[in-house]
Amino acid sequence: MEKKSIFVKDFITNSSIGIYPKEKHKKQKLKISVYLTLERIKNKDAIGSTVSYEEIISVLSEIKDYKHINLLETLAKKIFSKLEKINNIKKIKIVIVKCNILSGNQEVGITLEQSI
Repeated sequence: MEKKSIFVKDFITNSSIGIYPKEKHKKQKLKISVYLTLERIKNKDAIGSTVSYEEIISVLSEIKDYKHINLLETLAKKIFSKLEKINNIKKIKIVIVKCNILSGNQEVGITLEQSI
């Protein structure tokens, strides 16, 4: 059986996020990846047989304008609630990474994966 997925990987944005006082005064750099598993649709060379990358990018572009959020998990759920409104999606996986938190190339973050 064929499985179709679409993704936007490593979308960079800034957000007011975090539980510590210093995090509430300065936006932080986030790297967000979204993976969507699509319902089985007849293969056609038409946008109606898939999901537009622009829809995903539009949702991610709004993040910079959100009011302060304490937890990455809350942000992931907010993104999920917007993405689940897009037609033809069976499953959503969101990976959010806080950049520049630790020294070196280490990253911290969360993953939310859920079927619709």
